[in-house]
Amino acid sequence: MLTRKARPERFRISLRDEPGGTPLPLPSRRMWPIGIFCGVAFLIFAGIAWSQIASMRGHEVKSVFDLAFILFQGFWVLGWSVGVFVLGALTVLFFLYGESAWLRDGRLIQTPRLGPLRLSVEYELGKVRKLRLARDARGSVRIQFDYGNGTNSLGDAMPRPEAEKLIALIQEAASRTPRLNAEEIAAPPAAKPAEAPSRALVTAPPSLTSPSVLALLAANLIPLAGARFLGWNLGEVMVLFWAESAVIGFWNVIKLAIVGKWAALLAAPFFVGHFGGFMAGHFLFIYYFFVRGIDASGPEPGASAALLDLFIPLWPALAALFISHGISFFTNYLGGREYLGMDLKTQMSEPYKRIVVMHITIIIGGFLTLLLRTPEAAVLLLITLKTAADFYAHRKEHARQARTDG
Repeated sequence: MLTRKARPERFRISLRDEPGGTPLPLPSRRMWPIGIFCGVAFLIFAGIAWSQIASMRGHEVKSVFDLAFILFQGFWVLGWSVGVFVLGALTVLFFLYGESAWLRDGRLIQTPRLGPLRLSVEYELGKVRKLRLARDARGSVRIQFDYGNGTNSLGDAMPRPEAEKLIALIQEAASRTPRLNAEEIAAPPAAKPAEAPSRALVTAPPSLTSPSVLALLAANLIPLAGARFLGWNLGEVMVLFWAESAVIGFWNVIKLAIVGKWAALLAAPFFVGHFGGFMAGHFLFIYYFFVRGIDASGPEPGASAALLDLFIPLWPALAALFISHGISFFTNYLGGREYLGMDLKTQMSEPYKRIVVMHITIIIGGFLTLLLRTPEAAVLLLITLKTAADFYAHRKEHARQARTDG
C-alpha cells in the first residue's frame, strides 16, 4: 500500500545552509540510479541535436525554401537544446546528491542537496507525530514520522543504533516545543482569517482613443497606403502581416524575462525555438502560395535576392508595427501592470491566442482575394479583415481581471 507523502510547512531553495541549530548526521539516499537514467537520456537527446546540427552544416542555401528549412531546423535545435541542458545539469546534480537535516527553533529542517542547490523543507516539531523506526528487508532501519495527512522519512537506511540516537535527539528537541492538540494537528491548514479577501475587478478593454489602439489602427492603415500609393501586391501584404507575428514574439520574450526572471534563461530559448519554427513554416507557406505563386515557372531567385526585394519596400510598415506593439507593451503590460499574476506557462502561450486568430483570418482572406479580379479591392478586403481581427484580439487580450485587496 502506497503511503501519502507528507506536505512540509515551508519549502525554499538556496545556495547555502542556514547557520545554527543541531545537526542530524544522515546517510544520503542513493540517487546515482536516477543520475544514470538522466545521463542516458542526456546522451540520446544530445545525439539527436548533434545529428541535426551536422545536417544543417552540410545544407546549402540556394532558395527561399532552403533558407526556411534550415531556419526551421535551427529553431528546433534551439528549443531541443533546452531539454539537453536540463538533462545534463540533472545528471551532474544527481551524482553530487547529498542530504542533511537540522533541529532549529522548534523546526525539523530536511535539506536535500543537488550540487550547490539546497532544497530545504521544514516541519514544525509540535506537529510531528509517530516518530518511529521502519525496518527494511536487509535489517537496516529508516526514520519515519507522520505529519499532517502524510508520512515522511529522513535519509537512507542506517544501522539501528544510529537511528535510535537520531530519534532521541529529535524527541528531546520536540519535548521543549509546545504540542498541538489532535484537532489542530489533523486539521488541514486553514486560510488566514486576518487577511482581507481579494476582490476581482474586471478592467474595461482599451478604448478607441487609447494610445495602444490608435497605434494599432495606424499600423494597420500603412499597408492600405502601401497598396494604394506604392503598388504593394497581395503577397507583400501577406508577408507584412506575417512579420507582425515576429514582432509579437520579440515583445513576448521581454515579457518572459519580466515574469520568469532567472527562469526565463530556459523559458525564453524554448519559446523562441517553437515559435521560430512555427514562423519559418508559415513563411514558407505564404511565400510559395502568395508571393511566388503556385503556378510560377522558370528558375527560382536566390534566397538573399528574393528576401531583399521583398522586405526592403516594407520597412516603414515593419517599423510602424514594431512601434505599435511597443506602445502596447509600455502602456498596457507595464503601465497597466498586466504582468501581475502572470506565470511563465501562461505568458509563453499568450502570443498564440492572438496570432492563431490573426493568421486564420489572413489565410482565409488571402484565398478570398485570389478569387477577386480587382487587385486593389482584394488587398482592401484582406486588410479590413485582418484589422478587424487584430482589433478584436487586442481588446480581448487586454480586458483582463485584475485583483486588488479589498
